[in-house]
Amino acid sequence: MDDFATAKGLVDEALKKIGVDPDGVRGKDAPDVASWTVKRGSAQILIALARRDPNRQIFLRVVSPVMTMPDASKREALFVRLLELNANGLGNSAFGKIGERIVALSERPTEGLDLGEVEQIIKQVSAVADTFDDKLVLEFGGARASDQ
Repeated sequence: MDDFATAKGLVDEALKKIGVDPDGVRGKDAPDVASWTVKRGSAQILIALARRDPNRQIFLRVVSPVMTMPDASKREALFVRLLELNANGLGNSAFGKIGERIVALSERPTEGLDLGEVEQIIKQVSAVADTFDDKLVLEFGGARASDQ
């Protein structure tokens, strides 16, 4: 079995361990890209594997949209708060910005990846997104991504 198939198997098994049928949530399934979409609490979670150039290394990326961007007048304060949250320890996850959305995410190469780690990454990203979506929207405005 090749490394990509092994990584896909780990994601499938981790999803089963958290009570999700991987076949029911599978998105893209190609030789170098695979994805799954899971709902946990109010958080929508995208789990993706991708083989990237130039060295064809495989990466696991778990990302969850948290909220839309607030009014421009509140963005600097939001960014400061997100940096503080990142620095105070969000496990193996962090906040970032993709387009006009704040996301919770975790990414790592699959080399040395094990089942427990895949499960923990999925749970951690979903917990961060589900915990902070309401809090951040209440504090800064914008809208929860799950309400969009």
